[in-house]
Amino acid sequence: MMPLVIAFFLSFVSPSYSELPSGSFFSFHSKEFFYTVDSDSVFVTKNGKSYDTWAHKMDWPHFDFDAIHRPNETILVTKGGGVLYRFKDNAFERLDKSFEHRNKFKSFDFTFDNKIHSFGGYGLFMTNPNLTFFNELNQEWSEFFYHPDSKIPAPRQRIFGQLEDSFLYVAGGTNKRVNEQLELSYNVLKDVWKLDLNTHFWTYLGKADFDFSDNSSNLFLPSTLKVSYNSGTLAICRGEVFLFDIKNNVIKKFMDVNPILFESIDRIDFNPSTNLFMISKLKHNSQSYRFVFMTPLELLGSSTNEYQLYQKDIQYGLYILLSLFLMIALFFVYLKIQPKSNYSIIVKRSNNIRKELSSEDFSVLELLLKEHPTAVDFPSILTFFEPNLSYESRVKKLRLSIHRIDKVLSIYTKSKGAVLKFRQNKNDRRIKEVFLN
Repeated sequence: MMPLVIAFFLSFVSPSYSELPSGSFFSFHSKEFFYTVDSDSVFVTKNGKSYDTWAHKMDWPHFDFDAIHRPNETILVTKGGGVLYRFKDNAFERLDKSFEHRNKFKSFDFTFDNKIHSFGGYGLFMTNPNLTFFNELNQEWSEFFYHPDSKIPAPRQRIFGQLEDSFLYVAGGTNKRVNEQLELSYNVLKDVWKLDLNTHFWTYLGKADFDFSDNSSNLFLPSTLKVSYNSGTLAICRGEVFLFDIKNNVIKKFMDVNPILFESIDRIDFNPSTNLFMISKLKHNSQSYRFVFMTPLELLGSSTNEYQLYQKDIQYGLYILLSLFLMIALFFVYLKIQPKSNYSIIVKRSNNIRKELSSEDFSVLELLLKEHPTAVDFPSILTFFEPNLSYESRVKKLRLSIHRIDKVLSIYTKSKGAVLKFRQNKNDRRIKEVFLN
């Protein structure tokens, strides 16, 4: 710990870098350098050990800028939206023909498809859910329209955002809430969303769980410092430091943080090219800021606790629909594999069977089907045959008819044995019966 303290105090004795009053400068990184800009000059350094200085000759309206990085250049976006400057080859250039929008404070700004985008934010007495982008053809801002069939997140500011590939991830934030006494407060949002920037379609991912910290509600206070770090967002809040990785549903809490992060820090910037943080630290005796440069290991330590950021959404409607579909599919599979009875096959194919039987034979079959599963006695069937014939002759014709019927039914039911079978009546064994097997 002692080497860190020594490094901290040594960073304040550099004679080549003057102190800067609060509100009189802004800072950013570009490639391997850190830049600090005041009303007259630009101070350039890699690690705070030495500086180059040059005059910029710009008339800044204020020093409230955030930096967004594109290949070979850095874009400075005014806080509140609207005004843009390009920094390239040690020169500043105004990009827009717009004005100070003042409705994008605490928005999440990013670049996609080489265009500057801004989601959400607060201003002009309202919080907005809009995504806007800068159109360099007309040098004005335009609205990024959402798909008409897409649900849209509630308006919000102080957002945790992340851009991965062509997806914008959004977690939490705050919006206004007015109670019955007309008192204004801020409502902490816990929903997590993903926007496909190609299809313009939002997807609700789930509900964030911020209860891993005593300061969970403070993560969205104006005093919370945020900085892009390792494809996520580093949040510094009242003695605790977290890394939000929304895409992977992970939040890490750093357990061995250098206490400098909680001592009147105004700004923090991380340069991935040099793996260094630049921190603006208030000197209370002069009310001015000096800069400290530290590696991630020096600043954050190596010990972390990892948590799940949000509970994944269970699409209950889709789940019920899929369950119903599965049940229906299983039912049809059951019917398909379930052996079909001779009776059901014969009823289904009765029209075809009729064509292969005489009217007399089909009348016998209809009676058997009607009485199924009860057996039919011979005397009941004999009424279908000529009454002037002897009893023995009608019985003989009945047996021949049943034989013909059984032969046809065996073909349709693909039965290896007889479809029609005989037995004796239980009450009178002299009476024979026939039934559908």
